[in-house]
Amino acid sequence: MIGEYRVSRCTRHCHSLNRPLAEGEWFYSVVLESDDDFLRQDFSAESWQGPPEGTVGWWKSRMPRADEKKLVLAPTEVLIDLLRQMEAFTEKAKTRYLLALMLMRKRLVRPCEKTKDDEGDEAKSDKEVMRIEVLADGSTMDVTITEITRSESESLREELNELLYCECEAVADDEDENLG
Repeated sequence: MIGEYRVSRCTRHCHSLNRPLAEGEWFYSVVLESDDDFLRQDFSAESWQGPPEGTVGWWKSRMPRADEKKLVLAPTEVLIDLLRQMEAFTEKAKTRYLLALMLMRKRLVRPCEKTKDDEGDEAKSDKEVMRIEVLADGSTMDVTITEITRSESESLREELNELLYCECEAVADDEDENLG
C-alpha cells in the first residue's frame, strides 16, 4: 500500500547561504530522511552542488513573482469528470494514469478490489489495470497502469498542468458570470 508522507512547503530560504530566496530566482529543493520523518531543505541555484547525502528526492523550482497570477486547481468534479472522459482516448493513457494517481494523493479516489468477474475481463486484456473508487459518489472505474519513462515525464507534467490549472482571476470571473 502507498504511504502518505508529509513534506513541508518551501522554506523560501537558502539552506547553505542562509539568505532569503528572491522573487523569480531558481532554486533546488531536497527531501531528506530524518528519523521517522522527512525534512525539506531549499538551496539557491548558485549554492547547488547536487543533492546532499541521504537525499530521498529533489527537484528544481522557481520562486514566484509578486506580479504573477496565481494558478488554482480545477474543481474536484471537473477533475473526476476529466478522468472519466479520458478513458475514450487511448493515446492519453499515461496522462490519465498520472491524473488518477494525483487524485489518489488528494484522497478524491482510492484503489478498490476487483470482483471475480472483473478479474476475468482483465485476463482477456494484456494490460494491467487499477480499479479506483470515486469517494464522492462511490462509482468505480478502471485505469490502465502505464510505464512512464524519464524522458516522457516533463512533457506529461506540462500537459497535466495545462489541463488542471487555471489562473485565479479566471475562476473568479467565471463565478461572477454564473451569479449574474
